[in-house]
Amino acid sequence: MAKRQICVQVDEEVARKMEDIRDKTGIPVSRQIELKLKGFKIVEDEEGTFGDLFDNPQKLAKVRKRWDKAFGKKTATEILHRKKRVES
Repeated sequence: MAKRQICVQVDEEVARKMEDIRDKTGIPVSRQIELKLKGFKIVEDEEGTFGDLFDNPQKLAKVRKRWDKAFGKKTATEILHRKKRVES
């Protein structure tokens, strides 16, 4: 499947939010649009960064608990692989 370059216009408010995300995360606006079109969502983790989790076992345990509640014992690879099969 070949990629095509297109031009899109977004509302000024949406553009500002995407620029804020770019400033916080470094993810370019074009990549954010691509992820959004693919069905992904960029969210902020209320507990902080992933690096912070390695230094705090209690926070890591809380994240693991939330993961298990949301996805069971599936790994991230299994979840992404299933999503691709559903979209095909």
